Amino acid sequence: MLHSFVLLDGNLGDKQVGTFSYDTEAKRFGMTITKELSREDLPLSLECFVHRGKYTLTHEDALRWVSGRICPPGRHNISEILRDNGLSEYDEYGLLMVNMARCDKDDLYLYKTTVSL
Repeated sequence: MLHSFVLLDGNLGDKQVGTFSYDTEAKRFGMTITKELSREDLPLSLECFVHRGKYTLTHEDALRWVSGRICPPGRHNISEILRDNGLSEYDEYGLLMVNMARCDKDDLYLYKTTVSL
């Protein structure tokens, strides 16, 4: 099943800065960054991709972005974090959904969409 989201930036008045998806069967992430915004308006976590001309991210690129927003698997209290969030094992997508991709690095977050991206 494909889960689709828009990627919004609270720092830009909740403007859409991209799309995000996760295929639960293939366990693969997908992500695009909008070309309508200037590089200067993008947070560093996205600007680094655009600087290299990447607006459509590979699974590996999107996973790197996800990994920067969630607890690492080697964190000393990861079992408690997983348990407290209803996860039985380490799952990047599950952890990302706990806060809809919000983190202290920027004002990005995901918003679930019912339209396939």
